[in-house]
Amino acid sequence: MYKNVLIVDDEPLAVELLEAYVAKMPELKLVGKCGNALEAFAALNKQPVDILLLDINMPEISGMDLLKMLKDPPTVILTTAYSEYAAESYNYNVADYLLKPITFDRFVKAIQKVAATGALPGATEREGAETIFVRSDSKMIRIDLRELRLVEGYKNYVRLWMGQDKVIVHNTMKNFEEYLSSHQAFVRVHKSFIVNTAFISEISAAGIMVEKELIAVGATYRSEVQTALARFRQL
Repeated sequence: MYKNVLIVDDEPLAVELLEAYVAKMPELKLVGKCGNALEAFAALNKQPVDILLLDINMPEISGMDLLKMLKDPPTVILTTAYSEYAAESYNYNVADYLLKPITFDRFVKAIQKVAATGALPGATEREGAETIFVRSDSKMIRIDLRELRLVEGYKNYVRLWMGQDKVIVHNTMKNFEEYLSSHQAFVRVHKSFIVNTAFISEISAAGIMVEKELIAVGATYRSEVQTALARFRQL
């Protein structure tokens, strides 16, 4: 499952180098290159971005100013020639701080650090692990998949239902569907819903009942839903 990357830097050579590094890593997908903070702000509102490679020293609006503008930023890796901003950067939950000139080895370590700390959805220790960490409102929140009832999609956001608790994260249904495909309990039943079958209380012609929510089954997903429910014993 690849991660969408946006590069923000006003130096063409720096952009070219980072673009080459991203291209070398199959788990990353470059979705845009911006020469200033205003372009980046617009790009972040148009498409899902998982990792923001952000320069600090840019004209008019700096990278740090951009971070202050973002209500729910993606995972940020700062790329800069200036070391004096390092301490301040961690007030904004920056995942890593890369000093130019950036070597490929150091770039790889930054990406690995992002994955290891759970800044992106992923297994904590092994394929099929029961826990993920998600970023919500500048915090990392632990999600126990055994308690996750529903994943509900809202364009570039998803809402995770866990009993009385609901967490909204900046991500996509596609990313969650790909990750949860390794977990037998989860099945996508609608373009806007992924359901944990362990929490289904009723099934009818009207749909599936989970947490007192009646969810219609989309025509595209009926075959998958039937297959998922067939493993349950019926008397």
